[in-house]
Amino acid sequence: MFKSFLLAAGLVLASATASAQQPADCPLYFPGSELCASVKFAQAPTESADSPFVLKVYDHTSTASAPALVDPAQMKVDLWMNMGHHGHGTSPVKIEKQEVGTFLISEAYFVMPGQWLIRVWINGEKSEMTVVVKP
Repeated sequence: MFKSFLLAAGLVLASATASAQQPADCPLYFPGSELCASVKFAQAPTESADSPFVLKVYDHTSTASAPALVDPAQMKVDLWMNMGHHGHGTSPVKIEKQEVGTFLISEAYFVMPGQWLIRVWINGEKSEMTVVVKP
């Protein structure tokens, strides 16, 4: 099922948004536009190489058996690590549209082990999810 996404073994995932009403079947939720997004890694992210992943954006209000994939008007993706009193990101990721609502995110370098945020902005709204990069 599309809404249930799989991540490679060893990957811990948690999503967080500003909305307390985030649907359980929506890993990244953008309530203002009623959109959801999911992330799928081919392999668990690593600190030693590019860790590309596929980001799919879909209409949360869709009543079809498979969610309707959509292209957002605006989208930005970055990687961020909170480190107590400060945090840091990485070099910009590359976003390549594969087909409607499906984007390959590459040049995704998690430069050290720990908890990283994948931060996604769609049409000005931010949502984020945590991935754990193991040494």
